[in-house]
Amino acid sequence: MKKQKLVSIIVQAYNSADTIVRTLESIKAQTYSKIELIVTDDKSKDQTIETASAWMRQNKDRFQEVKLVTAEQNTGIAGSNNRALKQAKGYYVAFVAADDYMAADAVESYYHFCEQNPDIVPISKVELFSEETCDFSSVEKYCENCYWFAKLGQKEQYRQLLIQNRIVAPAASFYPVKILQELKGFDEAYRWMEDYPINLKILKRGYQFGFLDKKLIYYRISGNSITGNNMMQLKKTEAKLFFREKMRYMILAGMGWEAVKQSKSWFKVLFKKV
Repeated sequence: MKKQKLVSIIVQAYNSADTIVRTLESIKAQTYSKIELIVTDDKSKDQTIETASAWMRQNKDRFQEVKLVTAEQNTGIAGSNNRALKQAKGYYVAFVAADDYMAADAVESYYHFCEQNPDIVPISKVELFSEETCDFSSVEKYCENCYWFAKLGQKEQYRQLLIQNRIVAPAASFYPVKILQELKGFDEAYRWMEDYPINLKILKRGYQFGFLDKKLIYYRISGNSITGNNMMQLKKTEAKLFFREKMRYMILAGMGWEAVKQSKSWFKVLFKKV
């Protein structure tokens, strides 16, 4: 039997005391055994650290290692991810928000996909859920577009992602560590958007995404999410990404006219008052 490779699971926590135990229990229940658990807290104001610490003490024997990474100040998800990556020893790394949770066979499914498809980052299906009354229709449409994107060839994926972000972040959350190391981790210049910049760089380097046709992540939809309350901050961050990187990427990819069209709209966003 082939020896398992270590998988580091990084739980991204911020004010997550009410939800993190469910997330951690889903990781404990994984059918894949060789897991390193890392909780990275981005200066929570509630009892997240105390709740996570207590759970980790009680369940540490389930894992190869358990680590709690804390911060002196809130930096956003990119910075929180990078702090955890510095501690990770795994061959693969999975990221999960502390208000989402994983299907029991998530790590095993991601692992086998990556072993059979080297240098391809899996995009799985997600199951939407909420403890509030929510209309999932717009998010479901975005998810379907993400699954369509995952089935494209590498060059078309890059072209489509340059036009707009088409990846649902929790669906693409399992990476070979060597790819993230090659890209020097997440770009902390984009405080409000950690996934889009790095996914663009993954495709620019010649890697690609692939479709894993299983629901592996339970993705919480909440009115308190960043996308619900801070859309303009996200838009301004994407405008910053466009002028710092995407515009140049587009021109190099022969998409100059698309770059010109987008520059007009992003210029307006950049100078709009929040």
